[in-house]
Amino acid sequence: MIKQLLFVLCCCTLATVVSAQVKKKPAPKKTVAKKPVPKGKKIITTTGKTMLSLQVIKDDATYFYDIVKGDKLVYEVNANGNKYDFIVTINNYDYNTGIDFAYEMTNESKTKGRVRISSKALQSSKKYVNYFTGGELKLVDALTVWMSYDNFNEISTRKTNLTFDNGAAETFYRPEADAVNPEIVFKGENVVLDGFKMTNEANGSGSKEVWVHNISSNPLILKMDIGIIIELRAVR
Repeated sequence: MIKQLLFVLCCCTLATVVSAQVKKKPAPKKTVAKKPVPKGKKIITTTGKTMLSLQVIKDDATYFYDIVKGDKLVYEVNANGNKYDFIVTINNYDYNTGIDFAYEMTNESKTKGRVRISSKALQSSKKYVNYFTGGELKLVDALTVWMSYDNFNEISTRKTNLTFDNGAAETFYRPEADAVNPEIVFKGENVVLDGFKMTNEANGSGSKEVWVHNISSNPLILKMDIGIIIELRAVR
């Protein structure tokens, strides 16, 4: 009886030691496959959180230059010969929450302000504001600087309607020869952007013209000639 009891105690002790020596294997880490960069395309990144990208054409390849919070878009304005800069400082750009930016002008009044654009306007508005008087402006049914996703998607079918500064709606057309490649200075580097144009005449010879960055995730307006001329010159 005593021998049996000792045998049972020894077995229990041995089982405890073996159990203590067996370590659980850690769960394998999940790996997420990285999306491959398309052939002929390279990505240029900058420090900070990327909010937008500019599609640049260089050396027969397409590059993406990142725009981050705090970057400035510098537009040259020509209002009947009166030239000054309209400078946009990006605070936020998000499909779900909208756009937030500060602006300043180098005009005589040194006009400054802030614009907040609702996500609804970014997605579907066809009204555009081009005149600013300073202070804070909240746009819930209109936008500026960027084209709405609805307009961008519609123009792929070669036609869409735009309304400028509470005027009448106008039909704009994307001609067959629609490519434009404006040159700007991106943080000290001369680069050529990938864009397309649309005009208020189907044959491309209209009196009004709008150039748009050719990427749906950043439908930035590159140039407008609608009586006044507004043209992107630099990012800094």
